Amino acid sequence: MKYLMLTFESVNHTMMTESKLKADGFDIKTIPTPREISNSCGLTIRMSMDDLEKVKAYKDSLPIAYFWEYTTDSDGNKAEKID
Repeated sequence: MKYLMLTFESVNHTMMTESKLKADGFDIKTIPTPREISNSCGLTIRMSMDDLEKVKAYKDSLPIAYFWEYTTDSDGNKAEKID
């Protein structure tokens, strides 16, 4: 399964983004940052990869540090940073 992960430089940035995305109707979940992702404050927002282009529009107005494609399957977990 593939997920879009958003990482942040602080917990405050995570909470601010969580509030805005929920208010705008995104289906998100805030989780501890997976160990495969090292650039984070410790909390990550997980959402559908289908929302990538919509969420990229928030890059200038929300403190999102990085976008990640996170894959979990029978071979294990992998994370790849998205430009």
